[in-house]
Amino acid sequence: MAVITSTDNPAVRAARRLARRHGRVRRDEAFLVEGPQVVAEAIGHLQRLFVRSTAGGSIAEVAARASRAGTQVLQVDDAVLASLVTTVAPQGLVGVATLSHPDLRSVLANASTVVVLHQVRDPGNLGTILRTADAAGVDAVVLTSGSVDPRNPKAVRASAGSLFHLPVIRDVAFTTVADACAAAGLRLVAAAADGTVAHTAAELGGRVAVVFGSEAHGLGTDVRRRCDDVVAVPLSREPREGYRGHAESLNLAATVAVVTYEMARRRSGRCAGSGVEG
Repeated sequence: MAVITSTDNPAVRAARRLARRHGRVRRDEAFLVEGPQVVAEAIGHLQRLFVRSTAGGSIAEVAARASRAGTQVLQVDDAVLASLVTTVAPQGLVGVATLSHPDLRSVLANASTVVVLHQVRDPGNLGTILRTADAAGVDAVVLTSGSVDPRNPKAVRASAGSLFHLPVIRDVAFTTVADACAAAGLRLVAAAADGTVAHTAAELGGRVAVVFGSEAHGLGTDVRRRCDDVVAVPLSREPREGYRGHAESLNLAATVAVVTYEMARRRSGRCAGSGVEG
């Protein structure tokens, strides 16, 4: 296979245009994924893969897997690879990937646990949440209008490939999401620091969609009115062994982790509906 050494190569030029978008991706546009871990998880979603011509080991293995899956694999020199990446240190391969547009109602009809992110704009937070939701067995993640695009480079990296593991529905009005949850028979629960019931006591064991707001703005009254309950993750305020917690709040990704793992615990059958393990 000939090694591409010019950034004027048509395939390289097309990929560089995607790199220059800095996360501002059009609705149906492809996007770049970097590094062996994320690229390996994206196999099946790749259109093209650029690989450092001198790469071996795990990078060569990922490239071979992608090729067997039907992805066009192109070998490039270091200068060409560096022109495609958004990170300081290129990791040996860059893929051009696409993301499907799952139908909201179809996904919710078959879902038991859903995370709804309302106007969450931090890409690192989003990527971490996608990874957490994937690990906790969440069936789908829905991003309301005004949220960051999951194809943002920081979000893609932080997701560690989980972006490609579960349905991610993006750019949907919250009212549409709420109506679709009601039609699918999903309870809609808001998560907020001032929630009226602790997450361990809330009804999270059945079919439920939990709505999380941004760290900056939280959830407005219009969103809360559409929800069946508002839950909170209690903070440690009681002195214990000479220590008392003083944190004002959890960050968004940590809150999602606590709540989604409580949902997973309920599904495992290790606790009753009251939230008390028994």
